[in-house]
Amino acid sequence: MSFNAGNVEITLTYGKPGELGRTSEPQKYSVAMQRMHSCYSFTVVPLEIGVALLKAPGLSRARIRLTDGTVVEGSVRNVQHNYFELVEDKRPA
Repeated sequence: MSFNAGNVEITLTYGKPGELGRTSEPQKYSVAMQRMHSCYSFTVVPLEIGVALLKAPGLSRARIRLTDGTVVEGSVRNVQHNYFELVEDKRPA
């Protein structure tokens, strides 16, 4: 399932929990998202962030507020030059 999420609010966290890191201020970005086969992970393609994804010490978490108010939050498993994979914290039991 792929969809253009439009202008969503994204908060990015860099670094590992419990270690020195930083969290970005929530900002609106245009993104495209695709739900992966696992049903609890997404491929997120920010159309405007670009190089910001590669900042050290590494993207570790993301929080995305969709246009309908739904929040998708979780750990980042894979970062490439133009996308990242987000694994939701809320998984089906």
